[in-house]
Parts: sequence; structure tokens; C-alpha cells
Amino acid sequence: MVATFAYLVLLISLAGARIAREREAPAPPLPVLRVVADARAVPGEAAPDPIHQLVPSPTCVGPTTPSYAYAKSPGLTERLAFGPPVEPAGPLSPAAVNGVLITRLCGGAETPGGPVRAPDRRLFAAIDAAVNGTDPNRQLSWQEWAAGVNRFITRDGQFVSSRVITRTTRASVPTWGMRTRPGQADPEVIKTRLIRQDTSRYLVLPVTARDGRTVPLTLRLRCGFQPVL
Repeated sequence: MVATFAYLVLLISLAGARIAREREAPAPPLPVLRVVADARAVPGEAAPDPIHQLVPSPTCVGPTTPSYAYAKSPGLTERLAFGPPVEPAGPLSPAAVNGVLITRLCGGAETPGGPVRAPDRRLFAAIDAAVNGTDPNRQLSWQEWAAGVNRFITRDGQFVSSRVITRTTRASVPTWGMRTRPGQADPEVIKTRLIRQDTSRYLVLPVTARDGRTVPLTLRLRCGFQPVL
């Protein structure tokens, strides 16, 4: 139990979102940063460059934090994807995949020297909906957004127990898609189904729901953490 807790603390301290700078004006004093991601590749498989990740304490979402829609990013390979593929250069370890997820939720640069992006508010809302049955398109105050992301990263997401699997999912399985809207900052999350049988890699992350249940959150990596229900 002590070892598990220690590993979880290490993962949170080594597995999250790199915030290279705040996109706010005027810029506040720089917070103390702590490393929060381990990005080791799976032994024997394609090894991407290490991802060194930092997150400010106590929160990565503030009252003037903008939202970045990864569904509008270049590099999408699938229709209605939540963002670009998570493993563009080859398989990653579960800890590395967790780091990319937390980066998209909390903001930062996914790759060393890459663009620093704001957190994706609608990705958080969709994940919260998959776990807790909330409306993925609901309006979120910055306080709700900040509290929800912090709770997911530091308490509810059981990152120490996550795994990355390859599985075949049959056609018609319920899922969600992210549909961008001209002139709108946030895309719309729509209910849909897989149109064909799909063999893909998934992050399976146990998450503690608000009612105390443990929900196995299943996120398709090729579609940028698209929840598959």
C-alpha cells in the first residue's frame, strides 16, 4: 500500500502537463514547478524522445486561462477525432500516455520544443461525462473547470493502475465524436457509433466516479483520447 501510494505520488509528480509559460497578461510571478511525467517507451518498441513535463502548483487552470481545441489541430487522421494521434511515432508506455493526456487537460508542450498550448476544456468535459454521466457540452465556469481537472489528475484518475492495450472493437459500439463549429471556441461533443470494426490501441484508466464507483475509462489513442463507451 505504501509502495503504491509512493508510486502514485511519483506519477503525479512525474506524469502531467508541461506548462512552459502562462498565457495570461499581466504575467504573474512564476510558480514553483514540479516534474509530473514519466515518458519511457515500451521496451523493444519504437522509442520517442523523452517528454519532460512540468505542472504549476496548485492549479493549471486560472480565471483567464484560454481553452485550446485539440479537435482543430493539424494532424488528425480520423473524422470526429478528439485530437491528433497520441502515439504518432510509435507505442508509448502507459506512463507516457498518461503524460500526454494530462498535458492536453492541463496545457503545455507535448514534445520538447513543440508549441505550448492551452488546456482542452471540452476534452475534460467529455471525460467527465464518460465517468460521471454529465453533459459534455455544458457550460463550465473556470472554477468548475479548474476543480474538475485538479480532481481528475490528483485524486480520481488511478494512473498507477492504467494500462495500454490493443483490442478489436466491433462496429456500432457507442462512442463520442468531436465536431468543430465555425466561430466557436469549443467543439461540440456528439454521440455516435463506430462505423466499422476497429483494431486500435487504447488507454484503460480506472477513474473514481463521484458516487464512489470505479469506472474503467477507455480512450482510443488514434483519435486523441476519444472515449469509447
